[in-house]
Amino acid sequence: MQVWMETKKCRKRRRIGAAFILLFCVCAAFFSGFLQLWESDGGKTSAIASYAGVKMQESIYQNVLDFYLPVVNCEKVPKRSVSQILTDAVLQCFPVYTYAAKEGEVAASESAFEAELEQQLAAQLQEENKEWYADESGAESSESSGTGDQASDLMQQTFYDQMQGTDTAGGAERSLFSYATKKAEKADLEELKDYETLVKKHYCIDGTTGSNSNQLNLEKLLKKNMKLKDDVDGPQILIYHTHSLEGYRDSKEGDPDESVVGLGDYLTEILTTRYGYQVYHDRSTYDTDRDRAYGVAGPYLQKILKDHPTIEVVIDLHRDGVGENTYLLTEVNDTVMAPVMFFNGLSYTNKNGAITSLKNPNLQTNLAFSLQMELIASEYYPGFSRGIYLKGLRYNMHYCPKSLLVEVGAQTNSLQEAMNAMPPLADVLNRVLSGEKP
Repeated sequence: MQVWMETKKCRKRRRIGAAFILLFCVCAAFFSGFLQLWESDGGKTSAIASYAGVKMQESIYQNVLDFYLPVVNCEKVPKRSVSQILTDAVLQCFPVYTYAAKEGEVAASESAFEAELEQQLAAQLQEENKEWYADESGAESSESSGTGDQASDLMQQTFYDQMQGTDTAGGAERSLFSYATKKAEKADLEELKDYETLVKKHYCIDGTTGSNSNQLNLEKLLKKNMKLKDDVDGPQILIYHTHSLEGYRDSKEGDPDESVVGLGDYLTEILTTRYGYQVYHDRSTYDTDRDRAYGVAGPYLQKILKDHPTIEVVIDLHRDGVGENTYLLTEVNDTVMAPVMFFNGLSYTNKNGAITSLKNPNLQTNLAFSLQMELIASEYYPGFSRGIYLKGLRYNMHYCPKSLLVEVGAQTNSLQEAMNAMPPLADVLNRVLSGEKP
């Protein structure tokens, strides 16, 4: 009698358990279907939802087999919770997390994740503004799309045609450049307090990002102190190259002396011998895989700054990319040279909004540095700068407040034309770092 009662209770518990299992299956199926429908235009959310939904359905199917047809599933399979399924979904979509799991280093995992995310966003930006690039500049660029000003590009090409047959090297000796002793023009600061005027005259904003009058506020940015500390025991300025393999139309491939690295050598020489700065020039190559160059360079940049805490200024020297029929040339103090362009990342895209996972606490100082460089250049060497280009990511500029990314000419320039741009760049840099304001 007692055995019969226990069997009856067991059957009752089994029926109740079966009812709960069926209820769970219905709810879970609804939830997984909801996840699969919760898509966002093919982004990572879609991938996570789809993967999680499939895995959850597999889990439900496995539980049903285990409960109703245990003989079909004789192999022991570890049970997996919804949280485990979602964790696997994240790992599936962002495999960079697994690097940290293998190495067991939290700091490294964060750095790797940021690099991977930045690379994914960069690819997204490239896809988003392919048409914008074509409309605005006629070509894709290595960092930007050029000036975004077709009239300016046409003017540069006409100027190049006029200069054919002349000595664009500016003489065999680099020292022939005539440094400015006084301002050639005076920036109208009252006029530039108007946001629209400031942007029109000194900025080009990429079609994938956006700014506003609070971020690009002339008075706030000019108040930032760029002056370097005196009497430091160690390097004050770091020059490096995220894309060290970038060369010019007559550069020998594979020769760092004829790439942007060679420009870095010359800029280092001027800053050291003429102005007395202590400069650390990192000639390392980070762009054997160009798409991952910023992620590769980041940890090395961090280490250099940690090993040399006296460094206050970081300059990432690049070369732009333009259409093959576009020639970026200017004449400064009787020397023909490649113009420069300053560059900032805003950690903001129109599609994603503020990219909180790629924060840049130094953004305002970054923007102040480039604007002060741009305005001083416009006063002493009119035509030398093409302006400031703004794009959506951060380009490793978050490691140091006084970070500057400079594009020197483009692939259609000669190496000598790019070299000729180093004396005025060094002079403008010295003026800003000495505390001079426009």
